[in-house]
Amino acid sequence: MSEGGRLIRTDPEVLGVWKRLTSLFATWRVVLASVSRRSLSQFSNDQMTPIGRATHWKIGLGLLGGLDDAQVEFLKDYAALNANRVERIFRTTALLLVSIPVAGVFGISEVEPEFWVRIGFERLDTLIVILGLWMISAGMMMAASWRARDLADLLELEAARRTLDRAKRGGT
Repeated sequence: MSEGGRLIRTDPEVLGVWKRLTSLFATWRVVLASVSRRSLSQFSNDQMTPIGRATHWKIGLGLLGGLDDAQVEFLKDYAALNANRVERIFRTTALLLVSIPVAGVFGISEVEPEFWVRIGFERLDTLIVILGLWMISAGMMMAASWRARDLADLLELEAARRTLDRAKRGGT
């Protein structure tokens, strides 16, 4: 709550653009992009040229065109905060997804050596299943982190472009 007991509200136009941007930068789309012709450019030292050709970036920049500088600046900060949070969640969860199950497998093996055989698994089989599930989960979370950072980069680019435009026009 803000002063006087009023709710803190965020510009609904900005949040509408945010929702459309996050759908453009959906996590599942990065999986498709990884098998596209554009994925070959990942080996290049110029990552901005292929991104400038990407449809989701073009549409995203178009969506930002209807916002004023203050709204874009807010979204840039909002996207950076979001990307940092997604990254922290990814790192923490990935660590927990590995350490707890692996420690559990080895801990149970120490306390009850025949447990895994009794339930139809060998310790190696169990570890392979756990690590396979971890890889899928961590891969999806890594893709989410990638896309959150990608969206933050789009907003940084738009803010920088607007700063350059103002400088060229002689503004501040």
